Amino acid sequence: MTITDDLFEEFNHLYLPSINHQLTKELCRGTLSDSRLFTYLVQDLKYFDIGLNLFAKTMTLCDNMKSKIVLGKQIGFIANDENDYFEKAIEELKLTVNDTIQDKVLPEVDQYLKYMTYLIEDSKSYPELVTALYFMEQVYLGWADLNMASVPEDLEYKYKEWIDLHSGEDFTKWTNFLRSEVDRVGSKDLKGVKSATEKVLTLELQFFDSCYNY
Repeated sequence: MTITDDLFEEFNHLYLPSINHQLTKELCRGTLSDSRLFTYLVQDLKYFDIGLNLFAKTMTLCDNMKSKIVLGKQIGFIANDENDYFEKAIEELKLTVNDTIQDKVLPEVDQYLKYMTYLIEDSKSYPELVTALYFMEQVYLGWADLNMASVPEDLEYKYKEWIDLHSGEDFTKWTNFLRSEVDRVGSKDLKGVKSATEKVLTLELQFFDSCYNY
């Protein structure tokens, strides 16, 4: 078994709920209310700047030039395609919802941001950082793949584009790359790898809960 196989076995009790959340199920069916989608997107956007810094820190600590290049290319993708979606979808949703949530940071989101700040400012472990990135991305690939059969063909842009950004060949290839990196370097810091896995899966689940129940 690989390191990631072991991680999924140990933390399956957190992974499965994170990809089976009601929020993502409704998002994929196109039944998630505008208010819940808006809350989810404006809170998710609060990770954007710090997320780029996390990618950059991970790339800086990476010990393999080919892997550094892959990480660098992904930073460019996020800064373009994903950012464009946020702008378009949030502006559309503003027409139908009360946007007071836009200036708030939910407590669960604040916890997640503080964890990411720790990774950027304090962690010196590439295995820990790449594991955190992997499970952040794997949760999204997981819920998208799990619900793909329920996605209507005529799904509106505000739902469909978010699903498309986290599914398909390119995103799967990117996520599999991160998994291979965890398997490659994880034995150098198993304690950090396990801590990152548990922390990210816990925070992802709390994030979905907080946005859905706001």
